Amino acid sequence: MTRGATFAVMILALLAACGTAVDEESGLGQSINAIAARTGEVQFVPRFAVLVEQGAPRLQVAFVEKDLSADILLERSVGAFDYWLSADGTQIIMQDGMLHSTRGIGEGLLASDLSEPLARVRGLSPGTSDRFHTYLDGNDRAVSRTYRCVIVDRGPREIDLFGTPTATRLMRESCRSLDQEFVNLYWVAPSSRDIILSRQWSGPVIGAISTRIVPR
Repeated sequence: MTRGATFAVMILALLAACGTAVDEESGLGQSINAIAARTGEVQFVPRFAVLVEQGAPRLQVAFVEKDLSADILLERSVGAFDYWLSADGTQIIMQDGMLHSTRGIGEGLLASDLSEPLARVRGLSPGTSDRFHTYLDGNDRAVSRTYRCVIVDRGPREIDLFGTPTATRLMRESCRSLDQEFVNLYWVAPSSRDIILSRQWSGPVIGAISTRIVPR
């Protein structure tokens, strides 16, 4: 067993000793082990351990082009914004289920203005909208881009949410700027208008990030 794998097992055992059951085969256990395999050791931020002990809500995240996945935990919510934390301290900030910003990932999506696409996607209302992203470039400068988007209702879709058939509507958002274009997909629950499952573009370095709500 490698040093990183040994360290991951120690963390899982430590959490169990604290009264927190973390199955090594679960999404959270696999996330911890994946970090160990990638880095040689687990850079386990203390506040993540606290969230595990508290049984914080989980979000399953996958970096599509990088073939990496992890369970991340909800650190706090402020209004429409949810701040999710990974075991190694990476942060993903969601605004009502849409990707708003990231910390510690790729070029860094500092912030987004999502008011127009959010209204159309969660309102199940096709049409055009604009979104605005601010990135941190290689010289640590904030660079903003504007995207014109077309949102289409692709109709009802039943998805398997961890063994539970769940009714959704699939909303497709196609966006373009002067030099970039991307497509986002959202599976929205018609009753609550929550985004249950998504595939969203985070930037040219990391590419698409998929998210799926983990039922409690």
